[in-house]
Amino acid sequence: MPDPKFLSVLIFAVAWGLIGYTYVGFPCLLAVWVRLKQRTAGRGTKQPHMTEPLPRIAMVVAAFNEEQVVQAKLRNTWQLDYPADRFELIVGSDGSTDATAELLRACTDTRLHAYCFEERRGKISVLNDLVTRTEADILVFSDANTLFEPDALRKLVTPFQEPQVGCVSGELTLEQEGGVSGEGLYWKYEGWIKRNESALGFLIGCNGGIFALRRHLYCPLPTSTVVEDFVLSMRVLEQRYQVRFEPAARAVEPACASARDEMIRKVRIGAGNFQALGLTCRLLLPSFGNVAFAYWGHKVLRWLVPFFFLAAAGANLMLLDHEFFQLTAVAQLAGALVAARSYAAVPGRELPRWTRPVSYFYLMNYALFCGFLRFLFRTQRVTWERVSR
Repeated sequence: MPDPKFLSVLIFAVAWGLIGYTYVGFPCLLAVWVRLKQRTAGRGTKQPHMTEPLPRIAMVVAAFNEEQVVQAKLRNTWQLDYPADRFELIVGSDGSTDATAELLRACTDTRLHAYCFEERRGKISVLNDLVTRTEADILVFSDANTLFEPDALRKLVTPFQEPQVGCVSGELTLEQEGGVSGEGLYWKYEGWIKRNESALGFLIGCNGGIFALRRHLYCPLPTSTVVEDFVLSMRVLEQRYQVRFEPAARAVEPACASARDEMIRKVRIGAGNFQALGLTCRLLLPSFGNVAFAYWGHKVLRWLVPFFFLAAAGANLMLLDHEFFQLTAVAQLAGALVAARSYAAVPGRELPRWTRPVSYFYLMNYALFCGFLRFLFRTQRVTWERVSR
């Protein structure tokens, strides 16, 4: 029988080693890989410019009770720098109970094709329907509260000049810091990882508010799919096409108004992540090479961090007779208290900025764990609950 103390130390070390790898080790390996590739290939490659004629684009939006933002979305869309005869906007109202459908019907611009469904079925069901109603070359997916910069469409479709590129994600930023402290910092960190993955051709996951894919690569997803943006982009990789990140294609959306609203969103995404793992598990096989390496390192291990943390905390409790592990236990407890205080903070009484990475780490992983429980007990609905923004 292994010594219980040794086993506890081993579990503690392995758990924190895996946490460290997914948050620090993997991103650093990726950065080194990109640097080596740039040295080999040279840095003088010019950025491609889309040649005429531009591809036909259909922006596809599923909307539920978006009366507060839908008119701003329409105004923003008509101001985009893209030929009117090569662009259409397809919006589906998913059983909205407010004035969303009426506002869509009132729009007279011929580029808008509005479909007002009476029954609420969920976002992916609406998208599956809308995609069949266009013959555009490129599908651009967006949300009703996401506003594009004027040149975003041109920037977003430029990488499609390369035939091996099947999907492109733009850069989505928040109008202001959200309710969960550290959200903006985390997005910058994710952006760094996305840039490096994109340079290697296998971006793992797109920004749901602004991404595009070739229409013939769109795979209708099960109507129960929660994080359709992630699964759609991973299905492109599964078809052996590249997925790129184009940071010059920019869009903005408001952050959640409160920490509670942000947690509701994150728990839903957490449940969707574990569901998506089953829908895209083929990409974890060694036959997918670099894509599998990135999927494991960027996503799968990160989704498992709550369980690594619980394992480390449990092992720590078995080692409290040692001064070092007393300190680690205090540190872990202090981090949890900081996160709880940050979550409950009222505007104007937030904790110092240096505590934000700590609080965000704990809150994000708590949301992931709650999402796992929803996935496990099948309590996550495909229809989303609106949160204040």
